[in-house]
Amino acid sequence: MAKRVANTFVLVEDVAQQNMVRQFLRRVRGKDFNYRKIRWEPLPSGRGSGEQHVRKQYAKLVKTLRLSLGKGTSAVLIVMIDADKGSTDDRHRQLARSLSDANVQERNANEPIVVLVPKRHVETWIQALLGNDVDESADYKRSNPTSQDFKNAAATLYDWTRENARPHENCPPSLSAAIGEWKKIPL
Repeated sequence: MAKRVANTFVLVEDVAQQNMVRQFLRRVRGKDFNYRKIRWEPLPSGRGSGEQHVRKQYAKLVKTLRLSLGKGTSAVLIVMIDADKGSTDDRHRQLARSLSDANVQERNANEPIVVLVPKRHVETWIQALLGNDVDESADYKRSNPTSQDFKNAAATLYDWTRENARPHENCPPSLSAAIGEWKKIPL
């Protein structure tokens, strides 16, 4: 079992992603969940590009995380960025490039950096986690999940991240590929 984390940093594009991460953390940490102890990076203001905001802030937060770890504390950085109409691999390459452009060492697989890339949007994952068949090329952005939908989706995701668990056979490829990243989120 993973050790308790002193510092949790969260960088996401929008409120839906923030809600999904929040509900998952609430599920993982149970009664120890404390919203105030999580550093939620500000969401982009206005009608800008959320993915661009995440790419611009990513290198800075990776540096912050590494400095925090260097002081002997435990920390995790959780990043979520939609693939939109591109591929999840393209988004991962863009994030790697943002580190390179900022002269920051690339992400090591053993670092407590969780990168989640839903294809097309996080709403696609939410619909799948609610048991609906989804097509990752379709746009579910306007599905308007309720707070109960986020809780139920997070509960299913939590179940899928437990040892020896298997996602549903209709799990979208981007979510299936991200299960290992979700599992990196410690208590």
